[in-house]
Amino acid sequence: MKYILASLLAAVTLTACDKDGDIITTSGALPVELSGSGDVVINKDHAGGLALTLNWTDNSRLTTNDERVQTPVGTTVNTLQFSNTSSFDAPIEILTETGSTSMQFTAESLNSLVGRVGLESDIASALYIRMRSVLANNVAPLYSNVYQIQVTPYSIDMTLGFVLDAGRNDTGNTLASPNSDGIYSGFLGVGGWYNWWLQEGNGVLWGNVGDDGGGKPFVISSNDQHWNFWYPGLSGCYYTIVNTVRQEWSALYVPSLTVSGDIVGEMAYDRKANKWTLAYKAPQAGTVNIQIAGTGKQYNSSTGTDDAAAIDTPVAFGMENGALTFGQTPSDITVSVPSAGDATLSLDLSNPKEWKCEVTEGSETPAEVSQILYILGNDDTWNFDQYLTLYDEDNLCYAAAVNFNCSWGYYFSPAKDDWTHINQDPGTSEWKLIIGGTDENNIQAPGKGLYVTIASLGWMSYWYGMADPITQVSYTGFNDDWSLTDMTAVDGQPGVYTAQVTAKSDTPWGAQILLNGSWDYWFGTCSDGSLRWTKKNDGNPVGWEAGKTYTLTVDLCKCTYSLTE
Repeated sequence: MKYILASLLAAVTLTACDKDGDIITTSGALPVELSGSGDVVINKDHAGGLALTLNWTDNSRLTTNDERVQTPVGTTVNTLQFSNTSSFDAPIEILTETGSTSMQFTAESLNSLVGRVGLESDIASALYIRMRSVLANNVAPLYSNVYQIQVTPYSIDMTLGFVLDAGRNDTGNTLASPNSDGIYSGFLGVGGWYNWWLQEGNGVLWGNVGDDGGGKPFVISSNDQHWNFWYPGLSGCYYTIVNTVRQEWSALYVPSLTVSGDIVGEMAYDRKANKWTLAYKAPQAGTVNIQIAGTGKQYNSSTGTDDAAAIDTPVAFGMENGALTFGQTPSDITVSVPSAGDATLSLDLSNPKEWKCEVTEGSETPAEVSQILYILGNDDTWNFDQYLTLYDEDNLCYAAAVNFNCSWGYYFSPAKDDWTHINQDPGTSEWKLIIGGTDENNIQAPGKGLYVTIASLGWMSYWYGMADPITQVSYTGFNDDWSLTDMTAVDGQPGVYTAQVTAKSDTPWGAQILLNGSWDYWFGTCSDGSLRWTKKNDGNPVGWEAGKTYTLTVDLCKCTYSLTE
């Protein structure tokens, strides 16, 4: 609106000048008169109730020195400023809607706001409010009167930040800020490219700065235009720091940990439990001293999510005053061994306020997650050469294109040569799965042809990626070109398609294999030569080299792709 107004006034000046000096001018933005509903003691028990109303006079209509010339309504930009000092050294700002003359705050929103301003909890303190009015970037702003009230906030626990998923649902995971200083840290077990948000105790939601130009995956923001955070493409354990003061975050990837001292070995990581373990034979009960260390990869605002740019960084644990510490230099950790025999050393990082290292009786090793789920009987064969591929480890979801032409239905099986049935639950009309069924409960095929089939062992259910069989396959995204190019089916090989593609430049966001011409149904290219249902790695596909022409071959049933010169 600022630029529209400037252009309008320039045009009016040129067209309305009958002689030198006949110039149209505007009065400019006018300051507003600000008032409100008075002092507030914020009631925590009525968080949704109205706590404060602010009112101001209308300055949206500008006048000119020529009554024949009208200016657009709402060209003035009004921004409310809140501060704990009358000098407004570092105010919290809220942009008002064009043409509005009031704003209301619930108890919860006002408490969150004054917490960001810096008012102390459970004490009446002065809150200073004014309106900043601006007509254009090169015009000095005007300010309203300073409206001062006394506000008594209720206390908020700012020692924890809550990790929300991409849909802004609570995951149960947290990061800690022991000093309540807006700097949150801790370990998180995540999948590659995991999307998330961090919500503070006062309700402020943090994510990546919304930058269409890219290149800022570790710069953070809490405004309405921000995006969610995303991790690099490697799955596993990350020491994560979100610094709301410096408005940046970082992710230190920890691929492995080695134990030395009185216990020796390589620890295994359980991502869901956020815990490292080492099973070993304890020679005797008693107290032992160990060291735990490794080498991580640091991702931050200087490296972005580029694996090649990630900084090799020593990582180590120690103990100070009976509490575990994390840094770059290991020190002795003292643990008690309950008895001789099978034992498990565990490093539990799930609570960011209290990491635990202990030895327990018995052998505990994290179960490896299978990357494939076999499907038998889809085309009357039962030879374990048909399978779905893992694409969502958190919910154990598997997907692939499956060629159906069966007489007796089909079922899933957990491992090669394991004839355990995972098939239709006979007790429900929903598409639910059970383990250990019989051939009588086989799942009926959706029809003849190539269908995207999905099964989740986390939710124990199955479904089809789209209602219709696959009749068209296209690629997009190579050379950062998002137009669609059709691929050709290979005779006698269901699910296999080819096309020619020339590498002219980088493919920074990966490539997608679209089905039936729809952006809703696709497999993405990953850095290991695999395809994943609705997942892809950023960056060039495996084998991509500018200046070369390739035959692109995709196998939607095996979930693989290749580029051959």
